[in-house]
Amino acid sequence: MKYFRAFFAIMILAASCMLQPPTLWGEDDDFASSAAGQYLINLGLKFIDDPGDFFMNLHLNNEDYSPLPDGRRVGARFNFFPTFFPTTLANLNLKINVLSDKPTTPQIDMVGTYGDLLGLRFAADSMEDVKPEFSDYAVGLVVSKKVQNETKLFAGFKYTQVQMKVVLSSSSAVDFGSFHLDTINFKVADMFIYSGICHQSGKDAYVIAQAGYGLTYKKIAARIMMSRKHLELGIDMFPEGMFVIHPFMAWHWYF
Repeated sequence: MKYFRAFFAIMILAASCMLQPPTLWGEDDDFASSAAGQYLINLGLKFIDDPGDFFMNLHLNNEDYSPLPDGRRVGARFNFFPTFFPTTLANLNLKINVLSDKPTTPQIDMVGTYGDLLGLRFAADSMEDVKPEFSDYAVGLVVSKKVQNETKLFAGFKYTQVQMKVVLSSSSAVDFGSFHLDTINFKVADMFIYSGICHQSGKDAYVIAQAGYGLTYKKIAARIMMSRKHLELGIDMFPEGMFVIHPFMAWHWYF
């Protein structure tokens, strides 16, 4: 039981650290009634109200649907923050070039993403009465075309799904502040259409802006990113999410 409670607390605390105002942490001895305590309790309530949206946003942090650089055939990407650290969501995003940009044809890349929540599996392995189910994947296509020597426009579509089911016994239920948690059960699947612009600002350096729209849940997701030889720094924005702004850091490798 203690492992799952610790995992759940880490998820909420990690989420709060993404945009935690320093002034929130007061010196009140009664943590539950302090500003920080109330903030975390409200986060927990929002999480329970719609956990699928929270995990979908984390999943979208892991995706990258910008086009591969010219001359590259394969790309691999790993999102470090805020998914692998601190929420233990291991992830891999793969791109494969199937058609190069030519005067008469656009560039076409196939993209796929897979994730696994390691902390949840560790917590479940330590307890006989917790049998979780978790899946996290996406597949899609990106079509791009140069409009200038250093600038590409791109668009495409992707199917993305996040599913989780955890049923706890009475002895394993989580009490966190003013709420009680004994079940997490959701499946969020959507088809996104998206478009964006990619500008090469230097050798192995790119600036990328894109926006997408989920047809089922009418979800909007936008990204601004700076990409270097292996490092990516950027911001994902989800106007209706628990957190509107998700700063992220990722690494990629092109072959």
